[in-house]
Amino acid sequence: MRLFGTVLAAAVMMAASGAQAAGNLIADGGFEQPHLATGAYAYPGGAFDAWTYSGSALVNAEGASAWYGATPPTGQEGGQFAALQGTSSLSQGFTADATTLVLSWLNAGRPFSGGYNGDQTYSVKVDGVTVGTYSTTSGEAFTAQNLTLGGFTAGTTHTLTFQGLVARDETSFIDKVSLVAGVPEPATWAMMILGFAAIGLTLRGERRAASAA
Repeated sequence: MRLFGTVLAAAVMMAASGAQAAGNLIADGGFEQPHLATGAYAYPGGAFDAWTYSGSALVNAEGASAWYGATPPTGQEGGQFAALQGTSSLSQGFTADATTLVLSWLNAGRPFSGGYNGDQTYSVKVDGVTVGTYSTTSGEAFTAQNLTLGGFTAGTTHTLTFQGLVARDETSFIDKVSLVAGVPEPATWAMMILGFAAIGLTLRGERRAASAA
């Protein structure tokens, strides 16, 4: 039993260390670089730090802004965030480091202003293929979203895209984008633990046989 306990503890430690070791494959997921002047915003119209902005996609700085007035939406990370206005898009390339990846991000809706609001729907794409569709409402606070993606081969390169779908002046805010290797499912860990236990019991039996001999 002592050997089994040791094996079980080792497996649990491996699970924990695997989760902690996961690194973000997305650069500048908080859209903090380049740093804009307080209250400013920019329509890059192309590459801007790690991201590529297409159409009317923009990055918004901290401070009172034309996009939300004096009070920013609650729940944002850092001082800056990006925005999908109309049918614009944000994209970034990444290199897979596992077969399963977990994408997480925050979204919010631009506050209601009469004609320029946050009732936007957008898609998440990998290599141009839609893997999820999401919506925001006007004035919605930053809310956590996540999506598990599979079928990757470690070392292969891909493109992640957020694409606005509403062809009018509706805007979703995007922030804190993260893409990390997926932690094995509980059933997988259970099988691994049982496998370790079996190895431990086999070794114990071999030691008893050696002692008897």
